[in-house]
Amino acid sequence: MVDRTIIFGAPGCGKTHYLLNLLEKLLTQYKPHEIAFVSFTRAGAYEGRNRAIAKFGYNQDAFPYFRTLHSIAFSHCQLSKADVVTKKQYYEFSKALGMQFSGYYTEDYTGGDDMYLFYYFLQKNNAERAKDIELDLNMSKFEYIRKMYNKFKLQRNLMDYTDMIEHFVQDKEPLPVKVAIIDEAQDLTSLQWAMCDVAFRNCEHIYIAGDDDQAVYEWNGADVQRFLNTRGKRIILNKSYRMPSRVLSFARQISDKIQERVPKEFAPRADGGDIFMYNSLDEVPITKDGNWYLLARNNMHLDSYRSVLMKKGILYSDKGDWSIQERVINAIRSYEAKRKNGKYASQLEQLIVQQHLKKGADTTKPWFEVFDLDDVTIEYIRDILAQNGSLKKSNITVSTFHGVKGGEADDVVVLCDFTKRISTALNTNSDSELRCLYVGCTRAKKNLHIVFKNNYYGYEDALPIRDMVGVAYGDKKAVGRD
Repeated sequence: MVDRTIIFGAPGCGKTHYLLNLLEKLLTQYKPHEIAFVSFTRAGAYEGRNRAIAKFGYNQDAFPYFRTLHSIAFSHCQLSKADVVTKKQYYEFSKALGMQFSGYYTEDYTGGDDMYLFYYFLQKNNAERAKDIELDLNMSKFEYIRKMYNKFKLQRNLMDYTDMIEHFVQDKEPLPVKVAIIDEAQDLTSLQWAMCDVAFRNCEHIYIAGDDDQAVYEWNGADVQRFLNTRGKRIILNKSYRMPSRVLSFARQISDKIQERVPKEFAPRADGGDIFMYNSLDEVPITKDGNWYLLARNNMHLDSYRSVLMKKGILYSDKGDWSIQERVINAIRSYEAKRKNGKYASQLEQLIVQQHLKKGADTTKPWFEVFDLDDVTIEYIRDILAQNGSLKKSNITVSTFHGVKGGEADDVVVLCDFTKRISTALNTNSDSELRCLYVGCTRAKKNLHIVFKNNYYGYEDALPIRDMVGVAYGDKKAVGRD
């Protein structure tokens, strides 16, 4: 009988560190090829492999099963990249049907033809979850698209990633491993759980790690209920190395409202931390030299952050991209260095600058007079330069809750605004939305800043604001102080 252990790692509790230590111990008992380490992301799987390589001197090929589930299925099907459906082919398919498929779908996407392909994949990954959007679809249209999409793949001898996992499950061939570590298990879809059942059927030990309170991908088919129902020895990591006591207390009052969950008691990093309440984003004291996460539930509300940061002349990271493109920053630096020194450091630098100059520009003038940029961008860059003296990368990040899952910052701002659709979801599936809010609030290492909604729909009723001692609802002040 398989020995199964479930490891619950609350925010900042060092789950990754625990798993890596576990891996080191296992490698004293098992050979690398006898261990599988799978994760929702490639980075998660590769981190374990890289540590083992550094610790024990193995090479990369010694760890064939330290991969994502998609990667394992891809290898099992003996495919090449040319065999996989690309975004370009989604476009070709949609063009042939007289429709508009981008091959891209996010939770904020609420209409258009992409919804039909999204439903196609969701139905395969989590049929129960797919029922939530059936009323938004013309089912006759869907059946036609499903039929034509399958025909398109067959004619071109292509597979998508969902097909790969389905084939793995249907083939019923377990991996030749004795131990499996499954990380970020709360994000696995029903289909991926079925793949794990097949892949690790012959294992002696299975370690399943995750946190049901941070399950924020239910909209995309994640089967958190399967994670909650998994039986085995349970280990709850009992200390957060991220959150101070007041932030933890605030966040715990959110997670306690989640009905379907595993209760977790864990200690804070230290005493202290503060929660601040504001009526307007303009009141938040965002500083250019601080370490900030600026978060919202929906992509559309991130524009509020962008506007404020541009007014303040603060450089920031926007879902992985800098607010001023790095090539523009490099071109400005090179141009001004040439004006000062009389020559470019290389021909490449000169070429980069020339790509940004206005036609016939007088290169004796400062960059903001000769670069082909709009006035708003020029003023924004000049404000940054006036405050910083240079265009250095900052520690200010603008993102949705989903985009920073696993990350942390000293100061975290949470906008309470969300869309009507989220309001409906909060009423019909409150657990899922409370988990999203919990993930946002638990990124804070020092201070949590709550900005009340400026529109009709928002989180106020879900936040433990009225329960905070010494605070009147809507006041702008620090709360929870002794």
